[in-house]
Amino acid sequence: MPHLRFRAVDVEVLQRISTPLVADLCALTGGKPEFVTLESLGSRFVRDGQPEAGNPFVELLWFARPQGVQDEAAALITRHLKQALGEQTYVVVQVMAIDKSAYYSNGEHY
Repeated sequence: MPHLRFRAVDVEVLQRISTPLVADLCALTGGKPEFVTLESLGSRFVRDGQPEAGNPFVELLWFARPQGVQDEAAALITRHLKQALGEQTYVVVQVMAIDKSAYYSNGEHY
């Protein structure tokens, strides 16, 4: 934990930013890199009846943290994506807090 799901981000881009992104997230949260998961989701976007590439959309699933930490995490995710895709890229980050008692690792909750 945390788990990041990326939409409209090529796997190659995700591979390129994965190491510095995970390092920054771990520095922010005090977590360990082996507990961070990055997932690339295949998505198809349609607008006005036509296919389009879509904008990067990241779901950040993690245990609830203070607003300031959440803000910093969203900012650093956005920064890494903009560095890789261009500053004009519109990035959305959705933070979804998970209750520790509802998260199970190898059959045991936290």
